[in-house]
Amino acid sequence: MVSSLRARLLLWYTLILAVIIATFAATVCFLFWRSLVADIDEELQASAAALVEGLRPTASSEFDLVLPPEYRQVEGAALPQTYYAVWTRGGELVDRSAGEFEVPVPAAPATRTRDGRRELVVRGADDAIVLVGRDLADARRDVRAFAWTAAAGGVTALVLSLVGGWFLVGRALAPVSRISQAAAAMAAGDLTARIAVERTENELEQVALALNQAFDRLHLALENERRFTADASHELRTPLATISAEIEWALARERSGEEYRRCLETAKRAADRMRRVVERLLTLARADSAAMSLQRAAVGLAPVVGDALAIVRPLAEQKHVTIEMRLDAATVVGDRDRLTDLVTNLFSNAIQYNRDGGQVSVEVWPEGNDACLRVRDTGTGIAADDLPRIFERFYRADRARSAHAGGAGLGLAIAKWIVEAHGGRIACQSTAGQGTEVLVRLPRLV
Repeated sequence: MVSSLRARLLLWYTLILAVIIATFAATVCFLFWRSLVADIDEELQASAAALVEGLRPTASSEFDLVLPPEYRQVEGAALPQTYYAVWTRGGELVDRSAGEFEVPVPAAPATRTRDGRRELVVRGADDAIVLVGRDLADARRDVRAFAWTAAAGGVTALVLSLVGGWFLVGRALAPVSRISQAAAAMAAGDLTARIAVERTENELEQVALALNQAFDRLHLALENERRFTADASHELRTPLATISAEIEWALARERSGEEYRRCLETAKRAADRMRRVVERLLTLARADSAAMSLQRAAVGLAPVVGDALAIVRPLAEQKHVTIEMRLDAATVVGDRDRLTDLVTNLFSNAIQYNRDGGQVSVEVWPEGNDACLRVRDTGTGIAADDLPRIFERFYRADRARSAHAGGAGLGLAIAKWIVEAHGGRIACQSTAGQGTEVLVRLPRLV
């Protein structure tokens, strides 16, 4: 069984071409045969007309027959190709040409093929029956010779077509081979392998582009997974190391009650940090698996901002950060708890990475079909190189998002998920050393 695509295509190509050549050759041979028979019929009609003209009735109800020159026997001359026979209307033979074959009396005028001979029957004077005929052996021989010539030409054309078809099929399947090689390289671990789109045919260009895009997404997904695993391990390793070190320190020798208390407080802070990281990881995991559903209802953004402010106010007071608000009425359809988490995360970042005595301004306003929320701070800002990646999980800019501030780099990733789950958009603008602005647009309930 042929398993190669190239071989299967060539096999089908060969079968179709062979059928076309055979059909064409058979049609030409048939038309050639019809042409030869038509020429013979014309010759027979001419011979029959000459015999009818030479047939003369006599007074005794007999006939005189003046043979045309082609039927007159001349010593040394070749026998005529046609033969003839003449009967009276009663079926009595008047004359016939020499021959060892039987010629039965025909029933009526007609053109017929009998025993490999072509015969024409006409009426002459006094309803005499005139028959002229010719053996078709020469015509058959000519047709067979033509058929063999056509077959030889067809076979030659088929062989040449097979050679050319093998080459052309190889050229046509070359892009498929390159696609297969790129996929095999990806499977072997070369995540940078891509299909050379400029070397594919037009019909496969879109396939190559789609596969390259799929390879890009796969590469990005694997890189994100590796980075996620490394970052998650790092975030959990630090508090675990802290807890382990504190326990070892406490168990090394007898400690005072105050020292034990300080050790437990340090371990608790590390455990709280681990809990926050795990909870946020669980939130993102549920979001990725679509296991987390939103409880949708009409929600005013201004009350949501008030709820979030109550949560972060102690942090703002600790850093002496003032918060200014301009809240207009803007209602969205969404999950109030998740929207509160969104605003809380934005508030926490604006306060946590602000300077002592800094300022955070919050605005809510309707704009067309959008409900807009803007949080602006006067903090350290974000470098231009870091800005495109701040919504990635565990990503922290070196200066503006340091681990020293206590974050794990998951807050903005969760904020982005909440916004997109509500059908909105989130964008960030920042200048290093001057502050950061986050703008959220959600579909507004009109």
